[in-house]
Amino acid sequence: MPEREKLDLSVFNLRRNFSIPNLISLFRLLLIPLIIYLYVNGKIWEAVVAVGVSALSDVADGYVARHFNQITPLGKVLDPVADKLTQVALAICLMTSFPVLIPLLIVLVIKELTMLYWGVCLLKVHQPPFSARWWGKVSTTSFYVGALVIMIFSRKMSGGWIFAICAVIILLMLYSLFRYGQVFRYKIKKAAAQNS
Repeated sequence: MPEREKLDLSVFNLRRNFSIPNLISLFRLLLIPLIIYLYVNGKIWEAVVAVGVSALSDVADGYVARHFNQITPLGKVLDPVADKLTQVALAICLMTSFPVLIPLLIVLVIKELTMLYWGVCLLKVHQPPFSARWWGKVSTTSFYVGALVIMIFSRKMSGGWIFAICAVIILLMLYSLFRYGQVFRYKIKKAAAQNS
């Protein structure tokens, strides 16, 4: 029997990946429990501030990584993981108040599990993770903007407006998933051709 492919995780060694952007991503991960705590306890404005800090630190870590040449394999994974876990936490919090957002949570989870599967497939063919593309950034930005708008103006918005915001975010997520699928398939096929 042929030997099974093993994942090469050496590129994620912490010593090789120590950088300011990665520390910022870890900070964003630590903000997630705080955001949940604030929202659940009705401290909406404090939760909004925490989400805003998380979003701004996301921008900061990307800027530092690009402009100071601190892009690392771990950072390419840690940054989107912080994004996605924050999004899932926010979606769950908002869903408890607005059940109309249940489809948003479902699509988000399916999208991220699919991306995770593709990422593992990429590692199996010894391909490093790649940086976020513009469509992924648009999808992420639309989620944060939509979530913040709902959190801030929920008392003044009808269910129809909340549903409309949800629908726009879902469409952008699906478009992002489609485009990333094209990139993953291309890279996996290219690696398979090189190894054959």
